[in-house]
Amino acid sequence: MADTNGHIDKPRVLIANRGEIVRRVSRSCKALGLTPVVVYTEPDALSLHVLEAEVKACLGPSPRDYTNAAKLLEVAKAQQCVAVHPGYGFLSENAEFVEACEAAGLAFLGPTSATMNMFSRKHTAREFAQSANVPVLPGSSIVTSEEEAVKEAQSTGFPVLLKATGGGGGIGIYICQDAAEVRKQFAAAGRQGKASFGDAGVFVEKYVQRAHHIEVQIFGDGQGTVVTLGERECSIQRRHQKLVEESPSPYADDAFRKDITSAARRLGEAARYRSAGTVEFLVDEDTNKFYFLEVNTRLQVEHGITELVTRTDLVDWMLQLGVPGLQKPDLKAYRHEPKGWAIEVRLNAEDPFKNFTPAAGLISQVAWPDASTGVRVDTWVESGTEVTPFYDSLLAKLMVFGSTRAEAVKKLQAALSSTAISGIPTNLEYHRAIAASDNFAAGNTTTKFLESLPFAPQAVEVLAPGMNTTVQDWPGRQGLWKVGVPPSGPMDALSLRLGNALLGNDSHAAGLEITLAGPRLRFHTPATVAVTGAAFPVTLNDSPQPMWTSFAVSRGDELAIGNADSDSCGARCYLAVSGGINTPLYLGSRSTFPGGKLGGVQGRALRPGDQLPLSHGSSAARPGLSVPSAWRPRFPEKGNAWEVGVLPGPNGAPDYFTEEDIETLHTATYTVHYNSNRLGVRLQGPRPKFARADGGGGGSHPSNVHDHAYALGSLNFTGDMPVVLTHDGPSLGGFVCPVTIASTQLWKLGQASPMDAITFLALTLEEALTASLDLQHKESLLRKAATQAQADTSASSSLEKQATAFQPSLPQLPHTQALLHSMPASDTHPGAQYRLAGDRYVFVEYGPMELDLNLRVRIAELTKALEQQRLQGLIDMTPGVRSCLLEYDPHTLPLQQLLDTLLAADAKLQPASSMALPSRIIYLPLAFQEATTASAIQKYMKSVRPEAPYLPSNVDFIAANNGLKGADDVRQTVLEASYMVLGLGDVYLGAPCAVPVDPRHRLTVPKYNPARTFTPEGAVGIGGSYMCIYPMESPGGYQLVGRTLPIWNTFGRTPPFSRDQPWLLRYFDQVRFYEVSEEELKDLRKRFSQGNFHLRIEDSEFSMREHNAFLETVAGDVEAMGKRQKACMRKQMQLDEESLERVKAQEAKAKEEKAANGHAETANGHDKGVEVTAAFTANVWELQCKPGDKVASGQTLVVLEAMKMEYPIPSPVKGTVKACFVEGSQVTNQGDVLVVVEPEE
Repeated sequence: MADTNGHIDKPRVLIANRGEIVRRVSRSCKALGLTPVVVYTEPDALSLHVLEAEVKACLGPSPRDYTNAAKLLEVAKAQQCVAVHPGYGFLSENAEFVEACEAAGLAFLGPTSATMNMFSRKHTAREFAQSANVPVLPGSSIVTSEEEAVKEAQSTGFPVLLKATGGGGGIGIYICQDAAEVRKQFAAAGRQGKASFGDAGVFVEKYVQRAHHIEVQIFGDGQGTVVTLGERECSIQRRHQKLVEESPSPYADDAFRKDITSAARRLGEAARYRSAGTVEFLVDEDTNKFYFLEVNTRLQVEHGITELVTRTDLVDWMLQLGVPGLQKPDLKAYRHEPKGWAIEVRLNAEDPFKNFTPAAGLISQVAWPDASTGVRVDTWVESGTEVTPFYDSLLAKLMVFGSTRAEAVKKLQAALSSTAISGIPTNLEYHRAIAASDNFAAGNTTTKFLESLPFAPQAVEVLAPGMNTTVQDWPGRQGLWKVGVPPSGPMDALSLRLGNALLGNDSHAAGLEITLAGPRLRFHTPATVAVTGAAFPVTLNDSPQPMWTSFAVSRGDELAIGNADSDSCGARCYLAVSGGINTPLYLGSRSTFPGGKLGGVQGRALRPGDQLPLSHGSSAARPGLSVPSAWRPRFPEKGNAWEVGVLPGPNGAPDYFTEEDIETLHTATYTVHYNSNRLGVRLQGPRPKFARADGGGGGSHPSNVHDHAYALGSLNFTGDMPVVLTHDGPSLGGFVCPVTIASTQLWKLGQASPMDAITFLALTLEEALTASLDLQHKESLLRKAATQAQADTSASSSLEKQATAFQPSLPQLPHTQALLHSMPASDTHPGAQYRLAGDRYVFVEYGPMELDLNLRVRIAELTKALEQQRLQGLIDMTPGVRSCLLEYDPHTLPLQQLLDTLLAADAKLQPASSMALPSRIIYLPLAFQEATTASAIQKYMKSVRPEAPYLPSNVDFIAANNGLKGADDVRQTVLEASYMVLGLGDVYLGAPCAVPVDPRHRLTVPKYNPARTFTPEGAVGIGGSYMCIYPMESPGGYQLVGRTLPIWNTFGRTPPFSRDQPWLLRYFDQVRFYEVSEEELKDLRKRFSQGNFHLRIEDSEFSMREHNAFLETVAGDVEAMGKRQKACMRKQMQLDEESLERVKAQEAKAKEEKAANGHAETANGHDKGVEVTAAFTANVWELQCKPGDKVASGQTLVVLEAMKMEYPIPSPVKGTVKACFVEGSQVTNQGDVLVVVEPEE
């Protein structure tokens, strides 16, 4: 580091490289008292070598800047470096760079430029080797034409190698069996040499068919002293690039070892070699002769195994030799006395099953073996690293050390077994096959080793992904609802659970959820599978297969799942595989949450080319077993309504809804809206009257409440529109929920399609618990039958008999009603209500419907008391503003026991008014009324609601609703406020429900009605009296005021996030905004994501006693403000009512006009046309053609929007558009004709 005068207290060394070698050199620098200076390009900003660096400099956006000598030297000068370590690759063997460093006064930690020039051309290196009495392969000097190359090849004797003289890493090398192949490859070898190394020279060399690649590590002082540090066997290669290295060589005996190391020493001494280098030899197994190949004038990738067996540190030596002021290594005193055996494997981002095709993408899981077991891992990746296509595929070098080769091989097998790299294809499984092979154990490792290695990945390859196919497991992520992480998991849990049981899998095994249109998959390993759920056609190698019955799949088989049956109800099916799909666990689950880009395969739906790893410990399922018909989900006939069982609460009648509302809810028929998805199923139906005129402090609409946690499956009224909150939904919000769907009934919402009808049937707690226990029993029976030694053709009837005989024992349950228990308010207690929220949740709320921090503190004390009890069966506790939702397992923790525990805990709580809480103050930048938030508003106006008092400006609406003069007043209030976080997960992942500590800053405003389908990540909004920051792109209802930094970091790779806490905020934090411009925010967001911008965070204590005293001093101002706000809210509510009536009238008029003219023409008049139809019910997001347009086959004609996803509909033919039957924002049904195209003749 530098002192205040800019003086450097430690010598600095620039490391002109990237990745794992930078970390390796940095480690030695620090050990020797040097400061490493790390450089990086923007694509590498989140590489471990950058994140860990104390001193670092960005070279720029270009991934090629690691070879920009001028920029590297600029950094070295600016950072006052004394030396440059080049690592390997890039400029490490560039003589001009060496000279440029030395001209700049920098010590180059490697060989001299003269040495590099001597060995950089293979033909001159051969000549120098011969002069040093080192044997070389028969071959030629540079050849200048095909015919000359053929002549030299014939003289040498086939087969031969054509080699680019400036080459390395297998580039520009071709095996030629005859003259024709020489002619064919001559130009390619020169072209690759020119492109990669700036030299098109090519020469001919004898090709040894039974060969070993053995190299010797040398180190010289540049004055003629050279030592050898043993040999390394590097014969296991693909495309002439090393995969496995070991030291010593299993091929070499003592006499051979002495000869080959002596030859390497002679060569090094003749060259007066300086620093680390490697002399590579080719060994002919048939003759036991070795031949010089080349000298790598740099530190070798595999130097680590030499360090392990010699107990030396080659990087230390390089630094000590070259950095001024350090004690130079005493090479003359070195005695080569190796001990033990070391093996290294290169773990690469590549697909061995596809000829080692490079693989880029997100690494979702990295796990290394324990280093204490004789394992060393040099790597630059961790969970969450994005592998770009710009650089070498090397991810890590895994090295093991043993006293013998047998011990080292055993350690290698164990280390590979305990290593995990998931998310992208790698060669990890391939290395396991190498290490387990008999040839490897015997040391038979020639350069043709891999040609006879049998290998097939334990995986399923995605040939075609289907419309929206994701990995899901049941019950998904648990225990994180309190911070807004949804459970995800299967929308139809019943079908996946039965499918897993059918295979003998654990109930938590991951499978595929398939929506509307299924995938085509190739199995690279045998398996037993089952397809369950709605009716989809299933084929194996084009042969039809039954659903709900397990069947065997062989290696190489193709399984195809078609489109959902349009004549039946149901939108999803599930593929279960024996043992389960083994994608990485993220926060305890493999389930995909696409909105948060987490879980499953890189947090997204499947794509072509994805590899789905299967568990190695596959279940012992036997094919041919069927789920009894009576156990399968009952789908209604097409056109009939889904009957969905619900329980009352938490927000029932008469306090939130009228009795008439509840009766209507149970008798009316609702229709599924096209904009339903895994986040929530929107419904269209009767508008409730509500029991309240408004939401009080929670908002001006009667559906608004102070933010509380939602139960999975709750029917949530966002304004007047009901939405069933499902598996990817938000945990927290400010809307009422009159009923909650029973857990065993929720699968029906997962199968409902747009325009389906739904009715709600009232259930009792006894009915719900009985159904849950019954399903669990059926799973157990089915799993047992699946793992019997032999398939039983009568198993289904036997299973049905066993299930019928099952009589579950139920605990005593309270009466089924929304309000389970009420505690009146008193001088010492705020009052409490204990409410039912389905069959797995209890909802506790304190005090009146007021925003009172004392109530939130009491909730905090209640959850703390329950945590200390470690109550078995209590899964999660999610606080709201004045409430808490408790999720429990009714099979383990009876509801009455939970209620009794809650009452006992409450009785022991201390008054909140005496509490003092830790409260961090976090300062965040805010770009007010920023462009991306404006774009979200425009999208809402186009696809959801064209007019409203809050459109087109949310900020103007906030001002009008609070009696402020305009946008400037809103800006000032937001910037002056200190927002205390009362809840997390308001709109998903760690999103705050935050309220101004000073009530004079509490702007009150209703949320969108209905909610938006899209909000940008980082958007800042106000709803009710609360501020929220959106952590991801998602639906939402807050009125948007601007944008700030991300508050969620999936892998917690940069501060202040962490792997265990990928969310920024905590309960009772205070957020304070400061204004920045859009351009400033853009820069800050970039720097923050790269870990280069550190938030200002101050620790403090929040005293409730002081806060309550402050409230008394401002009570008059707050009362006056509240009166003003109510008057303004009434006016805006009236305007909203009038707007809604106009919107409804416009929609009705459009429907009448459509019905009256039938769109003027129909497809019937276009006999020559090809009809392009809708495969599913959706909203027409965009019409991209008009009659008369010439279109190409595959060109997008219409973009449909459904389930929060946009789907382009292409033209099936080349031709002319004859007619369009839809327009933007119109709802079209499955099978409707969208466009007619007349094919070109």
